[in-house]
Amino acid sequence: MALGSTWYAQRIKPKEDGEASAEQGTVDYFSINIRRTSLDESGKARNLLVAPVLTHYIDDDRTDLKAPVYTMFSKEDNPPWVVSSEHGTLRPDGTIALEGAVLIQREADRNGRAIRVMTSNAVVDPKRDYAETADHVEVVSDPDFLSGDGAQVHFGDQLKITILSNVRRKHDVR
Repeated sequence: MALGSTWYAQRIKPKEDGEASAEQGTVDYFSINIRRTSLDESGKARNLLVAPVLTHYIDDDRTDLKAPVYTMFSKEDNPPWVVSSEHGTLRPDGTIALEGAVLIQREADRNGRAIRVMTSNAVVDPKRDYAETADHVEVVSDPDFLSGDGAQVHFGDQLKITILSNVRRKHDVR
């Protein structure tokens, strides 16, 4: 009976931190202070991914990123789009799932308009220069403020942002 009680007590005790992380998967490799640049056909930088910690799990071919910053460079002379979040996951299909607070921004373009998009839990598809979220989103581009729930963002030189529901817009007249 004592042997059975000891076995049962061991089974129900809380897991230590090391045991809990083992359930996340088997680490294949990790990198510190990663910088990955992808080039276009002409050899020009297309995008840049920077993260202080990258961990790859072999079980499900998942790559976790701590505080990733993803930069998409313009084909023309516009400033790049910079997307940052608290945590990210590179999926096997090439998309990046961003978790926690997500900030998308671009400095002022040749028309003089900077853009800031604030949301959470977004997915970026680098192949299509596209991002989407189902969460609340706020878009600030002075003198405009736009908010709503869910968004689809097509980046590039011809930006297109679609807010999916509960859309609110405020325009400050100057």
